[in-house]
Amino acid sequence: MQTTMTSPLTAHPAATSHSTSTHLSIDNVTKCFGSFTALDKITLEIQEGEFICFLGPSGCGKTTLLRTIAGLTRQSTGTLIQRGKDISRLPPQARDFGIVFQSYALFPNLTVFDNVAYGLRNRRINRVGIRSRVTELLALVDLGGSEDKYPAALSGGQQQRVALARALAMEPGLLLLDEPLSALDARVRTHLRSQIKALQARLGVTTIMVTHDQEEALTMADRIVVMNHGVIEQVGTPAEIYHQPASAFVASFIGTMNFLEVTAGTNHRVQLGSTHCDCQPHHYAQGLPIQLAIRPEAVALSRTQSELMGEVTGIEFLGAFQRVALRVQGTGQTLLADVPSRDSTALVLQLGQVLSIHFPADAARLYPAGSSQP
Repeated sequence: MQTTMTSPLTAHPAATSHSTSTHLSIDNVTKCFGSFTALDKITLEIQEGEFICFLGPSGCGKTTLLRTIAGLTRQSTGTLIQRGKDISRLPPQARDFGIVFQSYALFPNLTVFDNVAYGLRNRRINRVGIRSRVTELLALVDLGGSEDKYPAALSGGQQQRVALARALAMEPGLLLLDEPLSALDARVRTHLRSQIKALQARLGVTTIMVTHDQEEALTMADRIVVMNHGVIEQVGTPAEIYHQPASAFVASFIGTMNFLEVTAGTNHRVQLGSTHCDCQPHHYAQGLPIQLAIRPEAVALSRTQSELMGEVTGIEFLGAFQRVALRVQGTGQTLLADVPSRDSTALVLQLGQVLSIHFPADAARLYPAGSSQP
C-alpha cells in the first residue's frame, strides 16, 4: 500500500480523462482450496480510472478474486501485473491499494481523526501534513466537524465514509471495496453509493467493488464482471450486460427475465406452441429445443387478436408499471409483461382476460435448452 502523497482533492494523475492504459492485468489466475476450485483461469484487464464491479451470487469467487488482488489470499497459479509491476507474490503491505470492508473495520478506541490518520502516522508524515490531509479527506466525505467523535457515535453510513476516507488517506492507485454497502439500510445504501461513485469520478482512482446487488453494479460500474462458479461469464458495460447477456445465467441473474421453451425454426424464427415468432438470426438446428429469453418491459399487450395470445393470471401493481402474468395459450407456459400504469386503464386489466402478446425480434435472446437453471 505504497503511494506518493498528493492532494486528495485532485484527480489521480494516471487516471485523468479515463486513460486507456492498463492499471491491472490478471492473467490465468486459479485458486484452489484443496479439491475445490474457487477461481478457474481468470483473465481480465482493468484500465486506469475504471470503476469495475465483480458481481455474482454467493460462492461465485468474487471475494476470493478481490482478496487475491489484495494479496490477502495467494493464488495457486497465474500472475497479477499492476502498472507494469509483477505483484503476484508480494505481501499486502507492499501492494498499492486501499481497501474498505463490509464491516467498516474501524478502531473503536480511536477517534474519527485518528482512524483516518492511522496509516499516515505509520508512514511518519509530519503532524501538520497529517492534520491537513485528514481535514481535507473528512470534508471530501462530508464528515467535516466529526474529527473528535468515536465510531460508536456514528451511524453505519457515517462509519463507512470514515473507512472510505481512511482507505484514501495514502492515495492508493487502486481502491478495493468489499461489499461496502451491504450492511446498511436501503435508503442509506442508495445515498452512499451515489456519493462513492461521484467521489471515485472526482478522484479518478481505479476502483474494484465486490457486490451481489445487481442494482448497485448497474448504477455504479463502468464495466461489470459477472462471475459464477469461479469463472467469468461476461464482462461488459451495464447496458451490454442487461440488454445483451452472453449466457442464460447472466440473463437470469440480472433483472427479471422470461424464459420460454421454444423450438428452433429457420435462422430467424422459433416456434412457441403452434405459433411462429420472429427473433434475431441464430445458429441452432431446425427442430432443436431451445430457450427464448425476453424482458417483461419488452413485451407489449393489446386487446386485438393475434397469433400469440395469453390469459391474465396475475396482476401486481409496482407504481410506474403493473406486472402482468399471462398463461400463453397452447403452451401452458407463463410470461410476465410490464405494462406502464398510464396504459393499464385502456387495457382494462383483469384476471381471466385474454390479451394479444407482442415483442420485437431484436429484444429476444436465444439460449440452449435448460441453461437458465441455477
